[in-house]
Amino acid sequence: MADFYFTDRKYNQLGIASTDELASSSVIAIDDIGGQEGDYQSVDGGYRSYSATLHFSPDQSAQVKEMAKVGNFVLFKGRAGESVWTTILSSEHDPLAGTNTFVAEDASIDLINGTVGAYAASSAMTIAQYIELFAGDSGFVVGYNEIPDLTRTLKWDSDDSSILTRILSVATQFGVELSFRFEVRGLSVIGKYIDIRKHIGGTKGIYLRVDTDLNKIVTTSDIADLCTAIAGTGGKPEGSDTPITLKGYQWVDPNGRYVLGGDGVLRDPVALRTWSRLLSSSNPDPVDAHITRNKTYEATTQATLLQSVLSDLEKFNHPAVNYEVDIAKLPDTVNIGDTVYLVDEDEQLFLSARVLELTYSYSNESGTATLGDYLIQASQVSAEYRALAETLAKQNKGQDGKDGIGIQSSIVTYQAGSSGVSAPTGTWSDAVPNVAANQYLWSRTIITMTDGSTSTTYSVGKMGANGADGIGLKSSAVTYQIGTNGTTAPSGTWSSTIPPASQGTYLWSRTVTLYTDGTQNTSYSVAYQGTNGAKGDTGPQGPPGSQNVPMTYVQTATPTGTIVTNSLWWVGATMSSVTALKRWNGSSWIPESIAQAVLNIIELNAVTINSAIINSPDVNSPFSHVQIDGAKSTGNLELKDASLSILGNIEDNNGNSNGQYYKSLLSPNGVFNYITTPDQKGNMSSVALQRGSLQLLSLVGDPSAATKKYIQSEYTSADNVTYYYNNTTAYTNADIAWAYIYYARRNDVCTVSFDVLARGKQGWLDLVQPRTGYKPYLAQATGATLFSTSYSGATCAVYYVAGGYWRLIPSVGSGEYRGSFSYLTQDDYPTGDSYFA
Repeated sequence: MADFYFTDRKYNQLGIASTDELASSSVIAIDDIGGQEGDYQSVDGGYRSYSATLHFSPDQSAQVKEMAKVGNFVLFKGRAGESVWTTILSSEHDPLAGTNTFVAEDASIDLINGTVGAYAASSAMTIAQYIELFAGDSGFVVGYNEIPDLTRTLKWDSDDSSILTRILSVATQFGVELSFRFEVRGLSVIGKYIDIRKHIGGTKGIYLRVDTDLNKIVTTSDIADLCTAIAGTGGKPEGSDTPITLKGYQWVDPNGRYVLGGDGVLRDPVALRTWSRLLSSSNPDPVDAHITRNKTYEATTQATLLQSVLSDLEKFNHPAVNYEVDIAKLPDTVNIGDTVYLVDEDEQLFLSARVLELTYSYSNESGTATLGDYLIQASQVSAEYRALAETLAKQNKGQDGKDGIGIQSSIVTYQAGSSGVSAPTGTWSDAVPNVAANQYLWSRTIITMTDGSTSTTYSVGKMGANGADGIGLKSSAVTYQIGTNGTTAPSGTWSSTIPPASQGTYLWSRTVTLYTDGTQNTSYSVAYQGTNGAKGDTGPQGPPGSQNVPMTYVQTATPTGTIVTNSLWWVGATMSSVTALKRWNGSSWIPESIAQAVLNIIELNAVTINSAIINSPDVNSPFSHVQIDGAKSTGNLELKDASLSILGNIEDNNGNSNGQYYKSLLSPNGVFNYITTPDQKGNMSSVALQRGSLQLLSLVGDPSAATKKYIQSEYTSADNVTYYYNNTTAYTNADIAWAYIYYARRNDVCTVSFDVLARGKQGWLDLVQPRTGYKPYLAQATGATLFSTSYSGATCAVYYVAGGYWRLIPSVGSGEYRGSFSYLTQDDYPTGDSYFA
């Protein structure tokens, strides 16, 4: 069961929704079991979204529509008990179906809708500096930061990225992950944080098994990013204008699998034997035709560039495999980013995987996760080639034995040649040369063994000749002309516009097509403009018409002559000037009317309606320059969905708007009104009377200030009565013979009166704790002096000891003391006590 609190943008509660079917009737029902609904989190996306459907009865429609208005806030507790604050981005309200489906995200519209321009840092900056630069005006601040000292010099050419997209790009380039966190007090968010983590989530030793914790595991794989070789380019070292590559860098894989060529390309011969385009039954072990990718890195040394290239080649030299897991029972301790263990004994599948996406339904109390970063992903090469890789590794490391010969280095060079049989004798180069048509590209691989011996292998490919240029369409022009026959094209002037054709003439069109080789083709089409045909024969005599069909007259004079019973007379020169409707009853014209039920009037203008009832779901009443409270206004009054709404501007007496708007709303929730500032970025004031509460807001300070300051208050019936309590049974203890304490409270001001008889002890005397509902707010500043009714000039100090008692210090240890004083309290109202208005 979960509860969701809906507030407006001032954090005024609009309603509560719950997945609990037994919740109060005043609580709106909610479910998140639709196709794309639920609490969604993503490691890569950084943000969190919640989508669900509210179900309501007709009398709740207006409230739900107001609750789920775009821009409002939804607050709830997540599975782990964390506070979640989201902004409604879209809402679909269907009063006929009684549903409202909404989507809300925790990144807020400031990050989602706000955009940033192109930017290039002039010097290295920390990730916190970048985030504060782009999101500094969003209300978010940097929270946890696990890389506070790491710096980067970054650049963006895009000038229309959202703030959220930009800060996620910053995180990617720093190699970290972001999450949003909120500090909530009551229904208000008092802190919004962007946390920077090296790795969201952790490893908790949780095992999920098919048929118990899991319904199924669906495996997906693709080779969209697969490659068998990478040519890496790094950054520019300090003092250099040229990016580094791996050309000339000497490195031998200690495991014997990867080969770095003299051209700076890192290759995987094992993956090549699976993915080379030259693979065939006759060539089961190809040694050429790598799938090569050019990639750019930030490394400024060849050593770090090699590690980046090697890491990517290990990642992309096999199909990417992901698993979508349908979770039957998700442990409450599993969160986004966590690593879990998945077991499918029937499929002999055992995985460690990370939760990359997590969607949880509070209605079903179950979740669906998309997992990635699988441990098995590093071993996707077939068993056959894993064995081959192991064999190569053993060979390249050197077999156990007296010789111990292994590979020391491998250099690949290239040369163009005229023969596909004999290798060229010219100079070999690290770079691949341009090869002319019908010539051959040769590659030479020299492998040097640890004993100093070498072996040389060659491969060759032919560059095909260019084919002849094709003939294409260069242009096409269509023109028109009128002709006198349909067989011979006219010889006059052709026009690009269609001329009018008279009866009996021909309209010719000519199409001239010009080709890229200079030739052209001309074609014609023709259409005949027919003449009027001869008059046809007279048709047969029709059946006799009826003699008793009622007629309709539209005229001002009374119709005369033979008039059929039930004929209608619209009194007026035209239908637009009709003043009455009459019917002929056989002897005279009598007034007639039309039943309202048969009228279907789309638009009715400039009329007076005398009626007791108007049945309409919507009523709009626009107004223009009407006088209101010493000014004028233009706007609209709308009666819709059980609500009366007035929205208008404020004008001077000449009808010129000053930029301010106001809105008044009367709905089942109550009455609401606000008036905006001239810049429309805030309100001058607002008032709401709803659910027994009067809520007031007033602007203090400059209305044009970017950050506006408000005073806000709320009044209920409990704020406008005086509570009081008198102890009829005296308080007593070892030091006090008897004491009566009288409390009275109105709003936040309390008055306490004492009547105390001391037994004779000197020093301070502790009495009793203040009554709940009347406890002092400023503990260290609450106290007064009582006067003695027993001894002239004697007094008794009384004050509150924080967390303790009313403490008395009489100047004379015995005798009676009386007095009263007032102080502030922030206790809840003591509604159980007596009160008077």
